[in-house]
Amino acid sequence: MSGDKLLFTPGPLTTSMTVKQAMLQDLGSRNDYFIGLVGDVRRRLLQLGGVDDGTYEAVLMQGSGTFGVESVLSSVIPRDSKLLVAINGAYGRRMADIAKTLAIPVETIVSPESRPVDPGQMQEMLAHDPAITHLGIIHCETTTGILNPVQEVGQLVRTQRRVFLVDAMSSFAGIPVDIRGGGRVSPDSVSCWPAAICS
Repeated sequence: MSGDKLLFTPGPLTTSMTVKQAMLQDLGSRNDYFIGLVGDVRRRLLQLGGVDDGTYEAVLMQGSGTFGVESVLSSVIPRDSKLLVAINGAYGRRMADIAKTLAIPVETIVSPESRPVDPGQMQEMLAHDPAITHLGIIHCETTTGILNPVQEVGQLVRTQRRVFLVDAMSSFAGIPVDIRGGGRVSPDSVSCWPAAICS
């Protein structure tokens, strides 16, 4: 094979030579250097999100983006709760499908893939269904590149005192977002950004 191929698929999947070189070293999970390295990554993720004041925590998950979303849905939504998913592309549909597979009651609002989701529809749904405890949204719907209004939806979720789940897989640290202002209600509430940050 003549040279490495460039992978232009969502992800991104192509890694730099410095990353490949770093991966040549095996580290044990209880090794002091490894523990320090993980701690540094967690700290820098919080800094990138602008929430490194001790009120948020970064939890690293080893797996695909879909695995990250599944880990959040399966661990932060109690069995007596209900999820509303705003869908305008494949990843929103996937979030809803994962919830159904996990037997989490789920409602959906489906918008055309050519435009952002409408916060007004979500506000109406939340106002009419008090059983909805969590709202899930994709920040950047990777299949189309559409950016959804997570700040506006986060404010809405805060007002309605629900839990906000944001898949920011393809946007975190690349597109500025006020995580603190986008959904946190009180110290006992949760605003989750799968593969990024949960408070």
